[in-house]
Amino acid sequence: MRHTEQALSAVTSIHGGKAGESTTHRWTDALLEPFRSVGDPVADPVVESIFANNEAAVVTRMLRSIAANEHLVPAEMPDAVENYLNQTDDWPAWADPEKVRIGQRLFGRYGMQMALALFTWSLPSCYACAKGAQVLTATGRIDKYVNHRIIETSQFLLDVMAEGGLERGGRGVRTAQKIRLLHATIRYHVRHYPKWQPEWGTPINQEDQAITLLTFALLPRTLTKLGLDFTPEEEDAFFHCWRVIGHILGIDAALLPRDPNEGQQLWDAITRRQVAPSEAGRTLTRALINYMKELVPGTMLDGLPAALIRELCDKPIAQAVLTEEPDWAHHLLGPMRVFFNLTDEAQDSSGIVARISGTFSRKLLEGLYSIKRGDKQLMFHIPQSLQDAWGLDTPATRHV
Repeated sequence: MRHTEQALSAVTSIHGGKAGESTTHRWTDALLEPFRSVGDPVADPVVESIFANNEAAVVTRMLRSIAANEHLVPAEMPDAVENYLNQTDDWPAWADPEKVRIGQRLFGRYGMQMALALFTWSLPSCYACAKGAQVLTATGRIDKYVNHRIIETSQFLLDVMAEGGLERGGRGVRTAQKIRLLHATIRYHVRHYPKWQPEWGTPINQEDQAITLLTFALLPRTLTKLGLDFTPEEEDAFFHCWRVIGHILGIDAALLPRDPNEGQQLWDAITRRQVAPSEAGRTLTRALINYMKELVPGTMLDGLPAALIRELCDKPIAQAVLTEEPDWAHHLLGPMRVFFNLTDEAQDSSGIVARISGTFSRKLLEGLYSIKRGDKQLMFHIPQSLQDAWGLDTPATRHV
């Protein structure tokens, strides 16, 4: 708590500067570094009490429900967890319901492409942060069970951004609370992991959580590279949604930027500090790329995942996580022309990327319905309204 208060005090003093004063200096190393030793002052004590009272089994069942897509929590909950759920589902005082609705409507329009950006921008950007990537390989949850992580993250995105998902009792609120408790559980175990190095900071610390949140909140800016557009008001509303979600996830208020421009400044500051090549990051990215290949039938589009990571991510991020330079002419333009019978004169480059991204996004989402854990089929839920809007071919839309 002491580090959090120090960091918050520093931010408050900056906010107290003169009107119109540049804030480019706001996200300094001196402000950010203390957050690397801060976990979650609310959720961490809950998990500690669970293990101290030998109540882990029922909570484990609840956390497994994230991947199993079960919305409800077990009826018999330890008092600490019940209190946690009741105390962490409120919106902050600054939340704007109309902005939340506008942001969710933008997701309804472009959610399919945002899912593609999740695979080819958000996750690789997280993996490029070398210290933060260590916790993912330490737990074995990614490189060995990448499908579980993908379905959990994809389901989280759909739950919180579907219309009504953030209302009181909404599916998105409950999913965010479970994710927050899952993070606290991972911290509890990993901090005792013998190979964990102190210089990596607290597992899933506040700075790492902040950059992860920004990989969702800044998705609209990535969509411009796919040839899609939106209004500044829509971008601001979408960012506001994720600011609310960050509050529910337990991210410190000092690390919740007020708008997309501030968010970009924080993004630049953290990536400058944390992006670096690492074996963990490259292992995670290879597993992600291989799984995208499995999700999309055939081999014609096998070159697209790496090519899209290279196209959508900043150059330092792509260089940190990719080991081979993609052949654009063969891996991207060739499959586009086969799929759409295009010539160089028929479409400009942005139109081509928009069309291929739509097709690839659809196939990725449809492929999530085939994910299994062993012999058990994992459930994946997309609201019917979104399935209809995005033209998905899923088990729910097929007539037998």
